[in-house]
Amino acid sequence: MEGNTVGYEKLVDAINHMNGTLLICNKDRKVVFYNRQVLDALAIPEEILAGANLQELAEKKYIINSASIQAFDTGKPSIKYVQGHMSIPILTLANPVFDEEGEIDYVVAISINEEVFESVNMEMFKARLKDMQIQTYLSDAVVKESDIIFESESMNNILAFLNRCSQNDSNILLTGETGVGKEVLAKHIHRLGVRNNAVFIPVNCAAIPETLVEAEFFGYIKGAFTGADKNGRIGFFEMANGGTLFLDEIGEMPLPIQAKLLRVIETGEITRLGSTKIHKIDFRLIAATNRDLEELCKQGAFREDLYFRLNILSVEIPPLRNRREDILPLAKHFIAELNKKYGTNKILSHAAREQLERYRWPGNVRELRNVIERLMLTSDSDILDFENTQAFLHGGNMRQPGAGAQEGEGAGEKGGAPSIESLKSAVDDYEKRVIIEALNVCDFDVPKAASWLKIDKSSLYRKLQKYQDAPIPRR
Repeated sequence: MEGNTVGYEKLVDAINHMNGTLLICNKDRKVVFYNRQVLDALAIPEEILAGANLQELAEKKYIINSASIQAFDTGKPSIKYVQGHMSIPILTLANPVFDEEGEIDYVVAISINEEVFESVNMEMFKARLKDMQIQTYLSDAVVKESDIIFESESMNNILAFLNRCSQNDSNILLTGETGVGKEVLAKHIHRLGVRNNAVFIPVNCAAIPETLVEAEFFGYIKGAFTGADKNGRIGFFEMANGGTLFLDEIGEMPLPIQAKLLRVIETGEITRLGSTKIHKIDFRLIAATNRDLEELCKQGAFREDLYFRLNILSVEIPPLRNRREDILPLAKHFIAELNKKYGTNKILSHAAREQLERYRWPGNVRELRNVIERLMLTSDSDILDFENTQAFLHGGNMRQPGAGAQEGEGAGEKGGAPSIESLKSAVDDYEKRVIIEALNVCDFDVPKAASWLKIDKSSLYRKLQKYQDAPIPRR
């Protein structure tokens, strides 16, 4: 309808009010239209731009790394950071438009103002996090209210305590050995809390190189340091805004970052690397460690003031060997999960259940799950047993390292004193079992396993090569 049309002058005026640039070139690669923002963005006088050929502009270095030229050359959309006389490169999208014969008729190139682009990027990120959170919520809705598997009185008391304190939004410190399930409890706390419809961000402080810790937590703007993402990046603190931030292995956090974390907790403010702009944030903090933070404070390796801020509410999760009532329920839960995953219908034999309950589980729940999965994958029978499989850690009877030999074990064929060869074999067998245990406890991370065994990393690699049938990690 005529009353709804926009005149040419108004259309041009509207385009000149874009938060970005618009540049159109015809099939001869000559500039036929542009908005006012192009002049400032390219730092180019209008008398040079009007009617200019793209190639001429490139030769005069007004445009370098042109997205439009690439779109003409390839006949495909192009995204590039266009450079030239301007002080800041422009992220530009150039799109070819074809005529009826399939030839390029003209190319339309647009760019977005950096601040607007950052805002759009942030909104997209928030939308993705929201989608992830919705998926997590829908997934949780089909399981029982608590997905923590337990029968022990100690875990029942812990969950009762968490049910009482999760609503108050205070900081919580979870302590316990590696593999006891600290992240599972952290997610449980999040689901019980007032932020359960917001995002849950887990961070392993020990897994971040010290040189990148500050950038990962605080984020940075483009050009903040050598090797930085050219678009910049938001950090973990901003990712967790409105939700829950779970800091695992917080005892491994470097002291300089501890001081900055304390300030974030106290002020609710962060500043990205390379920027002076302050961002207000608000998240619930759950921290976890397998180390004695009080002892670390005495050694000067952990800030005492930060420890006090983290330790408002604390929960110590007992190791699996101290809550043996949970071993079989957890094992059955893992088997049910894996039966569903692999389309099988396997169950534990009576002997296997007894062996699981007798074992000490130095790697706790994580080790239990690993053993169950290996048992499932290596057993040809639907009745799971440790006989004739490679699912165990310390031999078919899953005995502990250092335990006495079974009757007759290591003896000669006639029951006499062991030979030199049988002794060497027994020593090698024991060493191999201990190495496999260390790898399992350390998630098959060779440097960690070497530290756990108190030997050099190179020595451990040599031993892994020696025992060809040991599960040598790929990393």
